[in-house]
Amino acid sequence: MNSVTNTQIFRIQAVHTAEKLKLKDLRGRFTESPIEFSNYEMIIRYASDSYMFVYNYGSVVFFNVPDEMRDKELAVFNEYRMPPGQARATDVFLLEVQELAVADQGQSPQVAPQGAKVFFDRIVVPAFSYQIVKIACMLLAESTALEYYEVLIENLLEQTNRFSKQLQKQGRMLESGEQLIRFIGMCMDTKQSIISNLYIVDSPDETWENVELDKLHQELKTMLEIDTRYRALDYKIKIIQESIEVIVDLSKSRRETLLELVIILLIAFEIFLTLIKWH
Repeated sequence: MNSVTNTQIFRIQAVHTAEKLKLKDLRGRFTESPIEFSNYEMIIRYASDSYMFVYNYGSVVFFNVPDEMRDKELAVFNEYRMPPGQARATDVFLLEVQELAVADQGQSPQVAPQGAKVFFDRIVVPAFSYQIVKIACMLLAESTALEYYEVLIENLLEQTNRFSKQLQKQGRMLESGEQLIRFIGMCMDTKQSIISNLYIVDSPDETWENVELDKLHQELKTMLEIDTRYRALDYKIKIIQESIEVIVDLSKSRRETLLELVIILLIAFEIFLTLIKWH
């Protein structure tokens, strides 16, 4: 009896193209028609082992797609612009298929059953499976979207920290009211985008009736630290929100103080006019 391992390595590349995508507007703009379509996900197949996954929260994942084809499809997303100073987040992962064929004399080879294994840069599986591809691409898309928002939130935190230092050193905000309002609007918009676009979805349907797929999904999700990173983002958003509340209260207090000063001056001016009339 002889055993032979046939190894194939497939490249998975994820790109975060926008904060939001309307999939129905993109349908029909690619080189192939979708094999699966919903408001959340669109899947295009180029070959039996080559796919593109497009998600409504802005991430696009290419599984075993040649560079030329990938660049051609990515051109469709050029109309979507990233915020100033922020590049598209990208990530690369591998799917390694190790088919262990066990053969006796006079018998055809059969694939020996083995479980999938998750490593920091790849998944190793005993046989190619579209369900495994779909799970891996979905989680890598979420991870790439998280990376985009992590950079965005860090930039907001830096700006919030600058406001805090101004209050510490100057005792007041140096920015104009318009700049503060614009910053507050940016923070609110970012928070709403994360909540509406980057929710942690339930396990995919493929895992509900397959223990091995569910195990793979949970292990890959843990390795990519999806839940942990999402909670960290939520915590940082709360810090920014608290800082915004302080800034709003200070701005409101300053306006109220200015209004009180104006009223006092008007009363004093009226008294002054009255005194002039008496004399």
